Amino acid sequence: MDPLEPSAARAQRRALARAVREVRSALVRLPLPDAARLPGTVVLPGGRPVRLPLTRHERRRALVRRAAAVALPLASLAASYLVVVRRPSGGDVVARMTHREVSPTAGAGSGTDVPPLPSSGGTSAGSLPPVVLVHGLGMSSRSMEGLVRGLGRSTRALAPDLPGYGRSPQPRFGMLDVEQLGDAVAAWMRAHDVGPAVLVGHSLGAQVAGEVALRAPDLVLRLVAVAPTGDPERPRVRELAGRLAQDALRESPGLWVVAALDYVRAGPGQMVALMRRALQRARQELDDRLEVPLLVVRGDRDPVCRAGWCEDVASSVPDGRCAVVPGAHGVAYDAPPELVDLVLDEVRAAAR
Repeated sequence: MDPLEPSAARAQRRALARAVREVRSALVRLPLPDAARLPGTVVLPGGRPVRLPLTRHERRRALVRRAAAVALPLASLAASYLVVVRRPSGGDVVARMTHREVSPTAGAGSGTDVPPLPSSGGTSAGSLPPVVLVHGLGMSSRSMEGLVRGLGRSTRALAPDLPGYGRSPQPRFGMLDVEQLGDAVAAWMRAHDVGPAVLVGHSLGAQVAGEVALRAPDLVLRLVAVAPTGDPERPRVRELAGRLAQDALRESPGLWVVAALDYVRAGPGQMVALMRRALQRARQELDDRLEVPLLVVRGDRDPVCRAGWCEDVASSVPDGRCAVVPGAHGVAYDAPPELVDLVLDEVRAAAR
């Protein structure tokens, strides 16, 4: 047989392509319930799905649809985060700090987010001084809920949301470091006429509470550091994050929900930056200028805070001691009775 001429070959290819399009069009129009569920997919009468080649227009349209399905929800979340959650404050950040408060006169179940209003006085219910609780990295006052309620049965207990965390607005000029957070807590205590008081700091909040004791000693009677971070033997953010993930398996589900919401509000960038600055400051020698008694408490199942580190912190001040209570790193949320009793002992000692 003689070879086909080029024009005849082109004609054959066009006829074959036309036949394929007709067959494909007929298959797509089959009245089957599962036909054309995906672009270019048809189901033959035997029940076997067949993927046919997509045209250039169909491929482009499918790509746009998939990109929009991913991009639009992410853009909505990002817009909500920037506009609602991390909306910066152009006014006085300290004046707009929110807090939770429980006292014997108001009842143990009155812990709510309280707007920044002037308080009625600096003395707590009865003869006991008030207690101010400072939350840890990325968290809010809700992470101290168990301890706030436990202490609030005997004295006035207040837990502020640090600027940029919880419901307190983010400063417009950027993130505050540990020293600036200490100044903010001191200014908040003066604005609310809270003090002198017993300060309780959890995790990174222990460093913030320590800064308050150094910068405003007239506001602090005693200091309690619960599961303090900043161990110089664990100076890497990656290692600390890994231990926090390990600790999550030992915490109660209620704290998981609180942490998930608070971490979204705080933002991963701010959390990592503050953690790095706190670890850099912790590499310095422990400050022995504290003139108030210090109690260091850790949970017996805490993988983040070493027992040796707690002993080093307690021994760095003239009047320091250590204690161990049942619990993991988030022991302030569960607040076992042993922890509440230890803090109340410090409060009673301060009253004496």
